[in-house]
Amino acid sequence: GIRTVLDGERYIEKVRPLDVDGGELRLQQRLIGVHKRGSGASIETESRLVDNDGNVFYKFISGAFALGAKNFKDAGVSYSAKVPIPDRAPDKIEEFKTSPFQAQIYRLSGDYNPLHIDPEQATAFGFKKPILHGLCSLGITVRAVLKAYADNDADRFKALKLRFSKPVIPGETVVTEMWQEGNRIIFLGKVKET
Repeated sequence: GIRTVLDGERYIEKVRPLDVDGGELRLQQRLIGVHKRGSGASIETESRLVDNDGNVFYKFISGAFALGAKNFKDAGVSYSAKVPIPDRAPDKIEEFKTSPFQAQIYRLSGDYNPLHIDPEQATAFGFKKPILHGLCSLGITVRAVLKAYADNDADRFKALKLRFSKPVIPGETVVTEMWQEGNRIIFLGKVKET
């Protein structure tokens, strides 16, 4: 059966900026597909962040990986796609050394999955040590892209699509390699120590 569920993929698109004075927003979500992937299943959901008038601010597609899922049939649609890395040296590279306590700090966002701090839980899920939250790794790599190509101006963010393929262990260095292809930035985050 299912041993754990991990972040697999994310698509985030800013449709319009959030009101700096705040407001009431709702997250509408629906299941769009379940598909066999390796030793488990990819479960894809589509979400929209909307106000009370139905105005869309952000669109999200999330692919979770259910490790150990079996005995099911593929259903629905999939937006999963591997983005090819250009066949040349990166145009820019940024490094970020994570803290050994990065997962404990990131837990303050509300993700209390014990996989990220408890060595016994990590081992039970097939990891040698607790791993960093996928969304923390996402934040590290996107920060690098914004720094390198947008002068740290988050208003210039439009959309991103990424796939989580290997975990980061707290304390490791995330190297973000970036390639500019027209108005798109293709990026690859990897661990320096491995």
